[in-house]
This record gives sequence, structure tokens and C-alpha cells, in this order.
Amino acid sequence: MAERHTGVIGWIARVLGILFAALMTYGWWDESQARRDDGGDWLEQWAIVTHLLPAIMLIAAVVLGWWWPLAAAIIFIAYAVVTVFSYAPEWAYAWFVTVPPLVVGVLFLISWWRSREPVRRHP
Repeated sequence: MAERHTGVIGWIARVLGILFAALMTYGWWDESQARRDDGGDWLEQWAIVTHLLPAIMLIAAVVLGWWWPLAAAIIFIAYAVVTVFSYAPEWAYAWFVTVPPLVVGVLFLISWWRSREPVRRHP
């Protein structure tokens, strides 16, 4: 049975994915706390939940990417595509939110592509 390897690209994708998810989680958490100052009604509570859903999705993508890099690649690239449309009126800001998950997704994709080749052991 041939072993499969993750390689440096896989580890870079994992570390960058964790850092991006942590940065976005902090931003969304800070935003949700700002909305919570006045107690809030059900609509404000729903806004808090919708701000934390992408954080949960990105954390799940990194965890899945540990074993299935293709799943993480699909999730990160899909997230990047969705953010392009969600930040459409603010194009200057969209680059900072869209490019990092796209890079992480492409790195996970490369990691998956390279892990398909079995490791050859020399006798």
C-alpha cells in the first residue's frame, strides 16, 4: 500500500487557513458584540448569528482540509466567490476579504492534487 504525503504546500494551506479563520472570527465576533450593546431584538440576534456562520464554516473547512484537502479547497473557493458578490458595492474592501480565502483554497487544491500521487520509497 502506498503512502500519501501532505507536503509543504499542505501545511502552508493549513496554517494560512487557520490564521484567516481566526482573523475573520475575531472581526465577526467584534461586530456581533457591537450590535449587542443595547440588548437587541430578534433581528439583531439574527444578525449576530449570521455574522458567526461564516466563521464556523471556515473553521470546519480547515478541520476537513486536514483529511480531505479537496473539501477545504471547495469551501474556501466558494467562500471567496460569495464574498465577491456580498461586497459588490465596496470594491476597494472586497480585495482584502476575497483574495486570502482564494489563495488558501488554491493551496488546498494544489495539496490535494499532489497528494493523489503515491510516495515512492527507494529500496
